[in-house]
Amino acid sequence: MLRVWRRRAEKVIIRGYRQACGSGGGVDTALLGSYNAARSAGFTNIDIYFFPCTGTQPTGVACKSPQTQVSEIESYISRNGMQIGRIWLDIEPTSGECNAWNLGASANTALAREYASIIRASSYNWGIYANGNQWSGMFGSRSADIASDLPLWAVQFDRTPGVNTVTTFMGGWTTAYAKQYWLDTTLCGGGVDLNSFLG
Repeated sequence: MLRVWRRRAEKVIIRGYRQACGSGGGVDTALLGSYNAARSAGFTNIDIYFFPCTGTQPTGVACKSPQTQVSEIESYISRNGMQIGRIWLDIEPTSGECNAWNLGASANTALAREYASIIRASSYNWGIYANGNQWSGMFGSRSADIASDLPLWAVQFDRTPGVNTVTTFMGGWTTAYAKQYWLDTTLCGGGVDLNSFLG
């Protein structure tokens, strides 16, 4: 995932944590290699996104607690001396093997607010990545406020760059910090999603 401005990439966002539903969540095994590759390419503005295990698993393996999953990614960052600007809590449903956010509106809301409470208390900078069009399906209402005090990375696939062009708000947010506006395109020969960021 890249921020693009004036036809060059300024920022890179790397997947740092996976649902890994066979084990209840886990640090992405490619994280350190991807981070080192980004640094070698000259990137200094690097964020990661955190896609936790949040659903009921057909394997019978329970998701690790929110505190455990957050602690795993933060400890990994610290242990490897990684310079990360912000960690983005990825809140989006999935179907199939991992079944993210399939607990029902009440339980989903309680779980998301537990994550929000934990990351607010973190020494790292965190934000929320989410699509307003998926919000009511997870939390029962588009207006359900999970963490509107935290920066929002909004998903709006209109192929129009610019954070100030976000219109699909939800959950108490009225402004965004970032916008993902183009999914699955190509830049410099590689597959990317395109984003605009304020920082």
